[in-house]
Amino acid sequence: MECDVPRVSTRELVASRAEQLQRITDAGLVAQGRVFLLSLEPIKLQIGAKWSARSEVIWDAVERALDKSMPSPDVYLRLNDTSVLVAIASTDSYEGQVRCVEVLRTLLSYFLGRSADADIALSRISSIADGEISAEHVDIAAPPRRPIASLATDPPTRSPEHWIPPLTERISNGTLSLTHYGESDYRIDVVPVWRLDRETISAYAIRMTLPAGRDHLSDRDREALTALTIEHTLPILDDYRKEGGTFALILPMSFSALSARRPRLALLSRCSPFKDVMQRAVIAELTDLDAGIPSGLIRETAAMIKPFFRVLTATVSTSADVSAVYRETAFHGLAIRWRSRQIDDLAAVLRTAGRRTRNLMVHIVPDDISAHDLKAIGATHITWDRGHLR
Repeated sequence: MECDVPRVSTRELVASRAEQLQRITDAGLVAQGRVFLLSLEPIKLQIGAKWSARSEVIWDAVERALDKSMPSPDVYLRLNDTSVLVAIASTDSYEGQVRCVEVLRTLLSYFLGRSADADIALSRISSIADGEISAEHVDIAAPPRRPIASLATDPPTRSPEHWIPPLTERISNGTLSLTHYGESDYRIDVVPVWRLDRETISAYAIRMTLPAGRDHLSDRDREALTALTIEHTLPILDDYRKEGGTFALILPMSFSALSARRPRLALLSRCSPFKDVMQRAVIAELTDLDAGIPSGLIRETAAMIKPFFRVLTATVSTSADVSAVYRETAFHGLAIRWRSRQIDDLAAVLRTAGRRTRNLMVHIVPDDISAHDLKAIGATHITWDRGHLR
């Protein structure tokens, strides 16, 4: 849902709030890109005639979410019926943007049952002058904008494909013992994620692959594979921290491992030294989800791990899986593995998934399948099959 970028009048604000706006401007936060405008217009449009009756309940939720996400000395001001200004003084512009996006995702998930990117109405305030607030739409999929003042002193941010070695050359091969197969090869690599509407790389995905036919894995196997994937990812997160990495990094993690307390604590504790980077850049992609998982377990697991990641997504295989996982929690997106399926079968799953989220990934797409055809049936992102273990 696209919303126009607002121009908000400050003339009707009470004197105390007008003074706060002036202090925010005087502190240089607007010039540094650290003042944002969050709009509830997508929620209002969906709720329709019920908005008048529910608006104060919604605003109570907004204030609770902001209190939780914006520590002192950050401030927020309700400007009108659907707009709130947030000034970030405790961190940089990009981290402030991430916090604002998370607040909006939380509200969208709670009141609308979804949190698609297109519903996030976030703007960066460009000026507060002459009784008006002007703002520019924030593209939340774009790399962060570096403050102009820092360009003379800070090294330029390098995108992952320019690092040495490039992300796509960071490959691990090895063997491990699987419960039903004995010693088995594995391969971990990093693959580009293609955004189909822009025909460009929008993220990178860590990919663990096994030889064909290794589908019946035990919980112990899945925990071991997730641990190996994390170990491969940690040096990349270290580089993200050192080099200013900005591209989203998709990390597959076993739901069966994360849903049990002991392996969850072990896996997340291994990641904890890089929690700040993970919250900024890592998308957790929960694997081995299906419609047979006990009620409440997905919601409980998601709540336990969400603080570690930028967002959570889920892998599904069938339309029934889609309904099951969204009954429990509002994932940011869904992913489907190709698995030699017919295009019509894939289209059916994508149609169901598209009612829940606008972020639909298809992994391991064969070279003979057209990206145009996948886009036509609803896919928004893909990874190719190239380099997949046979």
